[in-house]
Amino acid sequence: MEIRPKIALISGANRGLGFEIARQLGKRQIKVLLGARNAAAGQTAVDGLIAEGIDALFVLLDITETNSIDEAVRFVTERFGYLDILVNNAAILPKATDGGLPSQASRGLLLEFLETNFLAQVNVTQAFLPLIKQSTAGRIVNMSSSIGSVTLSSEHLHQNGPKPPRIPYAVSKAALNMFTVLLAKELRQDGIKVNSADPGLTQTDAGGPNAPYTVEQGARPAVWLACLDDNGPTGCFFTHVEEHLVNNPW
Repeated sequence: MEIRPKIALISGANRGLGFEIARQLGKRQIKVLLGARNAAAGQTAVDGLIAEGIDALFVLLDITETNSIDEAVRFVTERFGYLDILVNNAAILPKATDGGLPSQASRGLLLEFLETNFLAQVNVTQAFLPLIKQSTAGRIVNMSSSIGSVTLSSEHLHQNGPKPPRIPYAVSKAALNMFTVLLAKELRQDGIKVNSADPGLTQTDAGGPNAPYTVEQGARPAVWLACLDDNGPTGCFFTHVEEHLVNNPW
């Protein structure tokens, strides 16, 4: 009996955390599909992984475009017919100049973040779900943030500090966390595990070079959740503290 390879699709995987998640999954002998909206950047990233001996393939995927999502699903369906792991990593991040304080955030800015960081994630997940249901161990990982945790953000001494974070990003991640919980409950009977991963403040373009976690460290919660065995958790929110994965409060 032929053993089919385990396949993972990571959105926004041409750089940063997405690329590192793909690299770590690939090192575990998982075939990684790098989703990116820029074909040149995506193929360059794939070439880099192949040079490391990783089985990688580029998939054109703009999570904000329905046609792009549909084409990506069609590609994976025709090429493989199933998907074991989906990592929803692509997102937009807050900027210092975006005017996103709770008392200032515009409707347009709120909609922009909700469209990309929540609605697009839902659309991608729903579109690929039939392929994930063809897996014997389907796993969905949503890249989130403790900024989207009402419990943690309300703590005065939390790393986000007493200063309120920019609300468009926080609200979009809070919505994604709720989607994670409810989808996990819905899919429990199918054996599909759905969790949120918080990379922490990581040394990416967004976090900067002085962030406390390296990109390698930031990718670990997502990689662990992507590779859970049958006894692993579902509907949870994990980060890392001193290299130990921690189930955070929502």
